[in-house]
Amino acid sequence: MKKRIVISTVAVLAAAMLAGARPASAADLKIGYIVTPKLLSESKLGKEASAKLKAKADAAEKSLQKKADDVKKLQEDIQKRMAVLNDEEKAKLSEEYDKQLTDAKRMKEDAQQDFDKTRQQIEGDMMTKFRTVIEKFAKDNNYDLVLDAGTLLYISHKADITDEVIQLADKSL
Repeated sequence: MKKRIVISTVAVLAAAMLAGARPASAADLKIGYIVTPKLLSESKLGKEASAKLKAKADAAEKSLQKKADDVKKLQEDIQKRMAVLNDEEKAKLSEEYDKQLTDAKRMKEDAQQDFDKTRQQIEGDMMTKFRTVIEKFAKDNNYDLVLDAGTLLYISHKADITDEVIQLADKSL
């Protein structure tokens, strides 16, 4: 995501420099920046997205824990019965244990992939909404550039518009 922001920032800078009949000087540009982690953690939309992801992770964790408990229970059952089982029964239970263990590993991988996909979707939707709010804020307040603070080497706190954007996002989203 940072690469996209950097590329977008460079594109915006280039467009701003090419726009207009006369070249813009730094003094002519109104520049603001957003602290993206703060925007994500303190806005209503960011908090809602975090809550959705936490609920998804909790549900997956609960399901994975149940599967792990089932595998552990099967393992304990096999160990208890090992002395009274014949070779055929031992082989059959060992095969069942291996199958359950493999299923648990796949379930964990699938849950991780599902979580990653959901996170990407939620974050993508959220960033699209934030982009709309940031664009509106920038236009309404005559900003030429709005940058991500994570890409900047020096930041004056005077240009921080994160709180204003959070307020606008909380009102409009």
